[in-house]
Amino acid sequence: MTLAQCFETLFASIDMVTLCLWTTGFILFCIEFFQPMHGVSYILGTGLLSAAFGVRMVHGSAGEAFVFIWFTAILLFAVHCVSLATQKRGWLKVARMEKAGARTRKYGDLIDSIGIANTPIDLTGSATINDVNLVVCSFTPIMQGERVKIVKITPDRIIVERVGGDN
Repeated sequence: MTLAQCFETLFASIDMVTLCLWTTGFILFCIEFFQPMHGVSYILGTGLLSAAFGVRMVHGSAGEAFVFIWFTAILLFAVHCVSLATQKRGWLKVARMEKAGARTRKYGDLIDSIGIANTPIDLTGSATINDVNLVVCSFTPIMQGERVKIVKITPDRIIVERVGGDN
């Protein structure tokens, strides 16, 4: 049996559910390599790939599923090598830090400014401060319409607290 016949046998019996699960999982896994999302894409991608492998084992033979898993592992290793070779992650970190510095310079003068929560803020939400709508972060829940004050600006967050609340 030639290599082409092996791949034809492997992929000929794949149903659409397996194909969609595998493709989506693989894409999410690859997204994490080039645009890190704090592991969210890894988790979702791994779950979808595992579901695709499970469906493949139910609707195919164990040998086909094993080859399918190895094929996926080889592709993911290749994507990882491309990520390392291009060092795309390093470029993104530099760009993110430059953007964060710009945020600190742009909004640094808003520290201690008071505004109103436009949405409920449970970790993240929206607030209007000095006639500027901002996406803000709070470690304590804040209801919509409550007064908030900017207490800190980090490279990735504008942190607010409830005015006069127990924080």
